[in-house]
Amino acid sequence: MASPVQARPSHLQPNDWVRAGLAQLAREGVESVRVEVLARLLGVSKGSFYWHFADRDALLSRMLSSWEERETAWLAGEEANGEDRTSPATRWARFVEHCVEPDRIREEIGVRSWARKETSVAERVALVEKRKIRMIADVLFDVGFAREAADSWSEIVCLVYLGWLDRAARDQDFKSRGRSLGEYLSELVLAASAKTPAAKG
Repeated sequence: MASPVQARPSHLQPNDWVRAGLAQLAREGVESVRVEVLARLLGVSKGSFYWHFADRDALLSRMLSSWEERETAWLAGEEANGEDRTSPATRWARFVEHCVEPDRIREEIGVRSWARKETSVAERVALVEKRKIRMIADVLFDVGFAREAADSWSEIVCLVYLGWLDRAARDQDFKSRGRSLGEYLSELVLAASAKTPAAKG
């Protein structure tokens, strides 16, 4: 099969295509991330794409790596904050703020929908998810939960988060008419605090 004709390189860099791909993923799903669609959105020729990527699969791989690297970097920062003994309340507030950022919610829905279609994507998403659960457990432990309770409730927090994302993806009116994700997460932790024994000092 002949290689696509490569147009002269545009002013765009590979990360411009990656960002456009992630934005399109968030809007309409992975099936809509096509070279001709992104080229039209970026205002360049389709051929210019091939100066930066061998094919669509190469772009998809970079998109997933970009999402994974950003999430991992954020988690590493929160883990470092824990080691520096930043207040648990502040760390929890940052976690909720991170989760409810609108552009991130749309991207997260797109990535998880993609993961349901491709095992390799699902495996990488699961690794990030496991690390996130550990981070939540550490925050809850520092809040005052016993270690076993912190581990258990962190799983529940993650399930509520994933359930909210799933509902938001399926029901276009859900986000506007229901309580926010931040409210659900904060109410859950308040309820858990009221019924969970504190860690022994």
